[in-house]
Amino acid sequence: MYQKQDDDYDEFGDQSLMQTEYRPRRKNRRPLLICFCILVVFLAIVIPVAIVVSNKRHGSSGFVAPECPSADERERVDCYPEGGASQSRCEARGCCWGQPTTKGPPSCFYPVNHGYELVGGLQRTSLGYKATLRRLNTPAMYGDDMQNIEVTVEIQQDYRLHVKVSDPKRPRYEVPEAALKRPLATTLADNPLYNLTFTSNPFSLKVTRNSTGATIFDTSVGKLTFGDQFLSVSTRLASSNLYGLGEHVHRRYRHDLNWKTWPFFTRDSSPAAGNSDNLYGQHPFFMCVEEDGNANGVFLLNSNAMDVTLQPGAPDSTYVTLQPGAPDSAPIVTYRVIGGVLDFYMFLGPSPENVVQQYTEVIGRPVMPAYWGLGFQLSKWFYNNSQGLRDVIQRTRATGIPYDVQYSDIDYMEDRKDFTYDGNSYGDLPDIIQDLHDNGQKYIIILDPAVSNKNRRDGSPYLPYVTGRTAGVFVNTSDGKTPIVGQVWPTDSVFPDFTNPNGVQWWADNCRDLHSNISFDGLWIDMNEPSNFLNGSVSGCSGNTWNNPPFLPDDTHQSFLHLTAIKGSLLYEGTLCMDARQIWGSHYDVHSLYGHSMAIATRDAMRSILPTKRGVVVTRSSFSGTGQFASHWLGDNKAAWEDMAWSIPGILEFGLFGIPHVSSPTSHDFLIRHLITTFCRYFFNVVGADICGFGGNTTEELCQRWMQLGAFYPFSRNHNTMDGKPQDPGSFSQSMIDSSRNVMMTRYTLLPYLYTLFYHAHVAGTTVARPLLHEFPSDPKTWEVDRQFLWGRGLLISPVLSQGDTTVDAYFPDDRWYDWFTGFEVEGDYRGQTVTLDAPLNKINVHVRGGTILPTQEPANSTVYSRRNPMGLVVALDDSNSTGASGDLFWDDGESYDSIETVEHLSVRFTASAVSSLGNRT
Repeated sequence: MYQKQDDDYDEFGDQSLMQTEYRPRRKNRRPLLICFCILVVFLAIVIPVAIVVSNKRHGSSGFVAPECPSADERERVDCYPEGGASQSRCEARGCCWGQPTTKGPPSCFYPVNHGYELVGGLQRTSLGYKATLRRLNTPAMYGDDMQNIEVTVEIQQDYRLHVKVSDPKRPRYEVPEAALKRPLATTLADNPLYNLTFTSNPFSLKVTRNSTGATIFDTSVGKLTFGDQFLSVSTRLASSNLYGLGEHVHRRYRHDLNWKTWPFFTRDSSPAAGNSDNLYGQHPFFMCVEEDGNANGVFLLNSNAMDVTLQPGAPDSTYVTLQPGAPDSAPIVTYRVIGGVLDFYMFLGPSPENVVQQYTEVIGRPVMPAYWGLGFQLSKWFYNNSQGLRDVIQRTRATGIPYDVQYSDIDYMEDRKDFTYDGNSYGDLPDIIQDLHDNGQKYIIILDPAVSNKNRRDGSPYLPYVTGRTAGVFVNTSDGKTPIVGQVWPTDSVFPDFTNPNGVQWWADNCRDLHSNISFDGLWIDMNEPSNFLNGSVSGCSGNTWNNPPFLPDDTHQSFLHLTAIKGSLLYEGTLCMDARQIWGSHYDVHSLYGHSMAIATRDAMRSILPTKRGVVVTRSSFSGTGQFASHWLGDNKAAWEDMAWSIPGILEFGLFGIPHVSSPTSHDFLIRHLITTFCRYFFNVVGADICGFGGNTTEELCQRWMQLGAFYPFSRNHNTMDGKPQDPGSFSQSMIDSSRNVMMTRYTLLPYLYTLFYHAHVAGTTVARPLLHEFPSDPKTWEVDRQFLWGRGLLISPVLSQGDTTVDAYFPDDRWYDWFTGFEVEGDYRGQTVTLDAPLNKINVHVRGGTILPTQEPANSTVYSRRNPMGLVVALDDSNSTGASGDLFWDDGESYDSIETVEHLSVRFTASAVSSLGNRT
């Protein structure tokens, strides 16, 4: 017979069944009493000692006691990122407390023994490794932390590594394939450029470059956290040369790593303030240029709200050992995300251009623009009526300034309703559009996502709303059935769900119906973060953890050393409730994909309207991969000198993000101009920021300098606000008009070269507007240059960016450079030097790099007429004694889809010898 004894517990504290044979008890109890007394005395001594020992190991709460690092304060990773930490709050979280001796490091920071430990050893897979992790016994920071998680490591390519941290027991939100189709690896890479090192307790992963030992990714510095609504990981970098991470106003291209926090969550937030607010797009990708000029990139594929903190860090002893003379700082990047998974892609370059190519291989190559989309474009919010629109068109034509595209903002609509135009104020709009087309020009209109739920002005039903309700295409409240209602330009509004296939079709149908009335050539999509003039909806938002997550950095609680995180005190401030429902998931997860999904739907709509032509799509909101479908402008900047300067880092960053949409006689070794003759003329008949600023009133000097810079934006558009004075070039003095015409003629002369750069971006992922460090990564002086930029590898632009200046300081990397306008080589000892150049008000400095051949074309007043003109080549010889210059040209009809795939194009490679047949330099 077996009987359960008095309660017993196994070593894990779980009640267990201890089976023993039953025996009758003896009647003499004295020995038992003696034993009992001895046991009591023993326990009275042992238990207090055990408690002391246990408290030392686990703390009084039973958690593992924190082991605080004694390392450099620059290594501290903030364990109380929401601000307001005190010693008691910090230690209750299981973190370490210590007042820093300098400004910047946090007082509350992670202990060494925080995170997860490896369970069962590292497993080999067909593509790499898999690791099962168990959470260390530490307090949870923001609710439930996953006790067991899984890390998968895929060695996908020699230059690409994929690392994902997920919950193996419960599916979590991940960016869907419909939003971003990633390349899948099927075999293990043969000769990866990187080494992997794993540490088991606490678990960490370190990725280093084979050839130098430089750190690409090292999670040992800040411990892994994986909660339901809070995920965090930190990594060490190889150097302080960090670029990317957007969309924000970054005043310099190279990041300031002095304890800066940048938020990521698409928001209708104007860049005009120049602060660290999260703006219209979400691009959690950075590039790091190592101390020897090699480059690497890291991409976190996650669309949830997050922030990224940059801090200086202490030296990476391994790298310093391998690279004598390396700086005494290995910066740290900390990611904090409120949902989804940690899904990282790492790119090993080794050149900066290689990194961008490898990144766009994952997120998708940039769209090939229509040739006319590279021409000068003009816009204004509120022309009053069709006569105001006619006036600006005629005024601009009269200047002789090349001019390809005219826009209309929301004032063309009837009561600001999508898919309508105002018959009273713009009744003759179809005639205006026909006039534009007759003069070789194009017309683009704006569409916002918000759809009115009210009738038309005459009382008739507003059909887009009616058909949308019938088809169930709008974003719903948390019940999944009722459209969520906010307020935007047409007052009460609902929001199309562009992740719904029915919504995509509904959008295309309405765009096509509108095109049958006004024959636009492109669509400009705005307010698609999505923007809402209310917080959440007309009914407010529920008080759940989706709308009010446990972690939301708020600038009102941050110290002055931290920049603001997610703009606003509410996650749903100025947008939709986070528990609203879309096909791809809750708005909490897919909010930052809204503009991206709208861009996909709008590109499909343009394809259905113009099935054989590349209609232009321009979007304000974007996500990683949006460049496959749309161009972008930097939003509602202001008419200020600083905004003009900040536009250059913005344009360079979007080149990183895969959204790239800038004559004289022969002299020295510079120009061999050969105008292509009648044969070529016949053969070739068969390619930014708001210029002059959006908000406020520009001055003539500012606008003139901005027109010069804007002539070299990849996407060149002058646009301003409703209340701003007219700033189209024709509204200024004759000297301003002449200056604008001359610089735009230069742009149009170079359009064949620019179009070829876009071709390479489309097929290979290279950049168009390019920082100098991309071409000269081993030159440390280029790492900070962001007041100059390149078109491709061959053209250097050095604009004036300060009021009253008539000179500009330009850095010339160690190569041969020639003045575009004169053909002369730069004078004096200029290579590797900063030179002060003359820059009178009517001039922008442009230089051609030795060793390049640029295709050109005689300019006209639009691309339609320019393309009928003779073409030419600009040859700039280098120092070589053999091949003195090279270049290429891509040419098609400028607007057909699939011209590349169907080989309906011309692709020419040019080379020039630096030595003539007589042995003399030419």
